Amino acid sequence: MRQLILNLVRNGLEAMPPGGVLAIKTYKDGEELVLTFRDQGKGIEPNILEKLGTPFVTTKKNGTGLGLAVCYSIAARHNAKIQVETCPEGATFSVRFKIPEVSKLQ
Repeated sequence: MRQLILNLVRNGLEAMPPGGVLAIKTYKDGEELVLTFRDQGKGIEPNILEKLGTPFVTTKKNGTGLGLAVCYSIAARHNAKIQVETCPEGATFSVRFKIPEVSKLQ
């Protein structure tokens, strides 16, 4: 989980010009716990959006294209899903965890 958070924070910070704000938020949405990372970058191009999480796909000059692939893998291991919303004012990555039923925990 630490690596997932580190990668999403780093991506958000690198997507923004100096002075941009990266907002990190947690909340409960129905039967899910949601962790969001919202940046004030320029958003994600549609041709890149459809490839997010694919190893070696990157828009960074010196990127490896493995950061988001690792995030998607970590999320899957925790039975979570990553959703992405984008617009010209930035992008929001939401990691949605299913909250286990209390009876299953006992």
